[in-house]
Amino acid sequence: MKTGKQGARTLRTDAAAALDVDLGWWSRLLARRITAAMDEALAPSGLTSTQFGLMCLIASATDDTLGALAQRAGLNQSTMSRNVDQLVGAGMVEVVMAEADRRRRAVWLTEAGALTLQQALALWEPAHRALLRKLGPDTHNLMGAIAARLAE
Repeated sequence: MKTGKQGARTLRTDAAAALDVDLGWWSRLLARRITAAMDEALAPSGLTSTQFGLMCLIASATDDTLGALAQRAGLNQSTMSRNVDQLVGAGMVEVVMAEADRRRRAVWLTEAGALTLQQALALWEPAHRALLRKLGPDTHNLMGAIAARLAE
């Protein structure tokens, strides 16, 4: 944020300079653009890309507790609970209390949820391949590496 030939610093120039390098801004912009593309591709399934990801997380979980799902998603448990509740309301997911520990809530797909996810996967695959072609494999690998590094 230099002064000189380009003129005096102002809030407008400082804000523009910050946006040019702000990792949070760029990551949210990237997420919105990818989400929009995937939402469009998944629309025939009735799922958003967020719901699709959450259902994939649930379907692939080795630990089906709400807490474990939240940890894998990088969310706090109350946010995960709100997201899961939307899928429960849509009949895609079931949440039950464990008999041995009433505090433990297990989450899994219903039959309707599993069928919907299966249909959505068929829509997701070509859309994902198209994004990979557009972004290139190096970008895909870099995004995964960045996510892993920030999780440390």
